[in-house]
Amino acid sequence: MFKAGFSKVCISPPVGAPLAGFAARQEVSNGIHDDLFARALVMEGPDAAVALVSVEVLALPSEFINRVREAIYESTGIKTANLMIASTHTHAGPVTITTFFNPDESVDQQYMDTLAAGITKAVSEAWHNRFLARVGVGVGHVKGVGVNRRSPDKCPVDEEIGIIKIEDQEKRLRAVFINYACHPTVLGPDNLLVTGDFPAFALRAIENEIGPDGFAMFVNGTQGNISMGHSSELSAIGVITPGRTFERAAELGQLLSEATRSALPSIQTSDEPKLGALSMGIELPLKKFPPLADTSQSLREAERRLADLSSKDGDAFDELRRAKSEHLYASITNFYAKETGALNGLLPIELQGIRINDTAFVAVPAEVFVEIGLHLKEVAPHRTFIVGIANGYIGYLPTYVAYAAGGYEVVSSKCRPEAEDVLIERVLTLEERLFRH
Repeated sequence: MFKAGFSKVCISPPVGAPLAGFAARQEVSNGIHDDLFARALVMEGPDAAVALVSVEVLALPSEFINRVREAIYESTGIKTANLMIASTHTHAGPVTITTFFNPDESVDQQYMDTLAAGITKAVSEAWHNRFLARVGVGVGHVKGVGVNRRSPDKCPVDEEIGIIKIEDQEKRLRAVFINYACHPTVLGPDNLLVTGDFPAFALRAIENEIGPDGFAMFVNGTQGNISMGHSSELSAIGVITPGRTFERAAELGQLLSEATRSALPSIQTSDEPKLGALSMGIELPLKKFPPLADTSQSLREAERRLADLSSKDGDAFDELRRAKSEHLYASITNFYAKETGALNGLLPIELQGIRINDTAFVAVPAEVFVEIGLHLKEVAPHRTFIVGIANGYIGYLPTYVAYAAGGYEVVSSKCRPEAEDVLIERVLTLEERLFRH
């Protein structure tokens, strides 16, 4: 007997709260374009009970995740290893983590307490509202949403949409879960309105199609180098490029929604699925950062250069832009030198797998480059979808090729290039164990 339940709880911050996602954004929020939500889908079968949670924020630290997992376990009895909590990565939500791109941002602990309660409430409501259900997993395809922002030809991208379809016993559609790889950064650093970006528009359209009690949720994939094509570095230093509008976000959301809905009829469901979950700790090779005294000195020098150029008249735009980038990079390196000083060359993270029949959803607490996700889909013996920015956050995880090219994402990674091979090997090991049970 299979049961499922779902719920969502509003987690919008108060107007006037700082927004996370862009170091160049200096002003606080001045309104709410669309509310943010914590969304939960729970599934219970004879073998296991699991919960998939999507939180419409930039990222969440692993310590916070573990705290919320414990509260959910106390409320529902769902094992902590069976709880996947992913951030959608909207860049127009509240500050929920102090990290490399803006180390001076402070987290509002009162809001974090409210957020923890909201996530717990969403899962608890979903659990207590379980109904006899059917579940199926399938794939949709969408073109025209994400592009590879580091590649001249804007490729490769992952056009697959991983879909979980929930029906009631009468085969009426009740809920849809989608996994798609793309930065929700249609809106740029000049936007001061709270928004879930393009995924929020997609979810609204899907829920409207289902009906008054419809439910949909979004989790990201291997989106480390996938966006609408805007340069991550230029965005970080405040260069505004055209097309970053709510109208564009709505267009892309509609594309994702239509592609998802067109795939739903072909997804077969069952009331006797095989469910499972497994969590394992792994260690990624950590970059060796310079001594903190050296990185602090480099940051002070970058601050002086930037201040000197900013005070000068004239049209030294390119020189000023380079100085802003140098300052950003020096700030990132200094932040990591502080953060990783006590680590012994290895970065511990959690890998988690949720199994539904022959499909694995694997949570990775990083912004993984799309080439890694595509490779895993080719070599994994089971259908695999990577859920990025899940159960914590360590920043970017690029490919060997990306490290050779350098750039913002590479500077912003804590890991050495070998992390690509380690991650792939460990994901395959996780899946082998997950499907052995």
